[in-house]
Amino acid sequence: MLYFAYASNLEPQQMRRRCPGHSVVGLAELKDHRLSFPLTSHDWGGGVASLGVAHGETVWGVVYAVTEEDMASLDRYEHFVGPGDQHNLYDRETVSVQLVRADDGSFPRRLLPWTFIARPANPSPPSRRYLDAILIGARHHRLPDEYVARLAAMPVTN
Repeated sequence: MLYFAYASNLEPQQMRRRCPGHSVVGLAELKDHRLSFPLTSHDWGGGVASLGVAHGETVWGVVYAVTEEDMASLDRYEHFVGPGDQHNLYDRETVSVQLVRADDGSFPRRLLPWTFIARPANPSPPSRRYLDAILIGARHHRLPDEYVARLAAMPVTN
């Protein structure tokens, strides 16, 4: 199955710990969306990322191929209990992304991977530690320089 990561799961060591069976499919863009921080995480010490609809904007990320066990691990980490469950912190949904650089030897194309969308609760800027995890992953996966610069300029809580 396919998974679109756009925040801290871009960070390669974190992704290896959470999803040891994953492989990188490639760089992808999600058009008409923006990165937001609508949910506060005590673990990260600030806001954690989600996707919001925003005409004309783009969120860059990476599509991973993950095993069913990896997806179950992500579900637990993102506090996704099940579709429509009132206890979800994040909902798991499919998004339509354009694979623009295939790292797996395939060709650029449109994909419908799973991703996680936060349920808003106590919005907050991200912590320095959380934003740094996103930036490490963004640079590692060679997300566009302009996008990485915009991420780096985001305000943080500490």
